[in-house]
Amino acid sequence: MSKLYGVPVSPMARKVLVSLELKGINYEIVPVTPFNKPDDFLNISPLGKIPAWQDQDVTLADSTVICEYLEDRYPDHSLYPPGAADKAKARWIEEYADTIMLPALGSIFFERVAKKMINQPADESKVQDHLEKKLPPIFNYLETLLPDADFLFGADLQLADIALITHFINLAHAGVHVDSTLYPTLAAYVERVFQHPAISHRISEDQKMFGLK
Repeated sequence: MSKLYGVPVSPMARKVLVSLELKGINYEIVPVTPFNKPDDFLNISPLGKIPAWQDQDVTLADSTVICEYLEDRYPDHSLYPPGAADKAKARWIEEYADTIMLPALGSIFFERVAKKMINQPADESKVQDHLEKKLPPIFNYLETLLPDADFLFGADLQLADIALITHFINLAHAGVHVDSTLYPTLAAYVERVFQHPAISHRISEDQKMFGLK
């Protein structure tokens, strides 16, 4: 059985989980958090990154590398659009989500949710600083990038959508939602993607973990 090392509430692990579900790939999840890494985890993930993946003789770390591997090995339900230009755009969006959105949106989730899980108080001053300074430039950019209907590259949910929405899931868990009066296109897109069965399933599973369902 293939193994994914991580936890479902990790946005990077969630990116892989949704990709696995879209492709119908069987897997086992091995719980690993930044606060609870096995002693031999560096043998699996040399940079200490979560998630990591083991598939027979293949061992990988980094969510982007894992998803590219899944796409190559299991081509059914493609995670990328056809065509060089659209594929490059999809990879850029994923990179933007991983490098810009993760620290900004992820910090809010860390303060309000992750710290609570390890019995530490949230630093609300840091949360407010991110809400006021970090999120608006990101939201403004996405407002110009996103389509008015469907997903980023048509009617099928793909990796670029997953890479964006995984951070908005954690932002919602932290009690922050996109203001539809300021960002109508972004708010509608997030709500649309939240309704996709693969995404709504992950949200429901998170809520069970947090004792909300």
